[in-house]
Amino acid sequence: MKKVNKRLLAPLTISLLAITLAGCNDEDNGIFGSGNSNEFTITSFDSSYDNQANANAVARINETYRTGEREIKVRNIVNNYRNLGINDLDKTVLADNFEGKLENKNIEVNRRTIKRPVYENNSNNKFDYETTYQTLDLSGVKADSYNDGNTLTNSNGIRTDLNNYPRIATDASFPVGSVCYIPVTTSERLFLAFNAKNETIYQTLDDWIEATEERFNDNRKFSTTKFRVGSGNDERAAKVEFFEAKNQPAYLYSGVDYKGDIYEVDYVTKGTTNPNTDSRRGVVDCTLVNDVAGDFLAEQIERYY
Repeated sequence: MKKVNKRLLAPLTISLLAITLAGCNDEDNGIFGSGNSNEFTITSFDSSYDNQANANAVARINETYRTGEREIKVRNIVNNYRNLGINDLDKTVLADNFEGKLENKNIEVNRRTIKRPVYENNSNNKFDYETTYQTLDLSGVKADSYNDGNTLTNSNGIRTDLNNYPRIATDASFPVGSVCYIPVTTSERLFLAFNAKNETIYQTLDDWIEATEERFNDNRKFSTTKFRVGSGNDERAAKVEFFEAKNQPAYLYSGVDYKGDIYEVDYVTKGTTNPNTDSRRGVVDCTLVNDVAGDFLAEQIERYY
């Protein structure tokens, strides 16, 4: 069995944001599709390691959706950000007796709702997949607006990039007009999505399962489920779900054996997700923001890093 370094990946959601950037304080623009009507932009920040500077690098990532089009801009904030794991390719979609594509086209935008239909291969059949971004006012929010308790259940508050970049002054607060976006996904079907960049080095799905079950070294409880997907349900797939433990959330990892190669995939559930939006009852993830909050964070990160 081939081995790789253990790593944690963002669970349960499809990351539709993807680019690779080289060069300090430059922008790379990726435009997919055509057309221009309603427009919606999401700002986030990501870190990597700059080998040349022998230090961490931070980039600001703006993802803009328009009808029929997706545009991505990445700007270095600190050093030279580079993340080869970021992914901008169309995705193969596998579901129960279904194989299709999630493409960077046929996008519909209605305010903060992004619709991206999934078309079946060699057919006009499709099912609907969409993301609606709920909003939360960040005006006045500081790093201490989030309480990292001893357990997941007593952690609460609004977690922003002020918590992810702790060198920023503790009294720094988001200015008026700052908003965070909380993604709520809705899908007609449960599906898996992946592309060539998601291929692993494992030779069999069982190899991937064995390695995935060992990703944590704290004896966390998990469950493993095997199932079949794709046209004729010919493809073998599996998911490994780690349960909540201490102050760590649940994690879900999924893999598929597709035409003899093993891919780690995005797992999207049927129906609507229900992320927490009430900071009194738990943690609210507020790391996707509008331009006002993005400008503030970029200034703070550049100042303190």
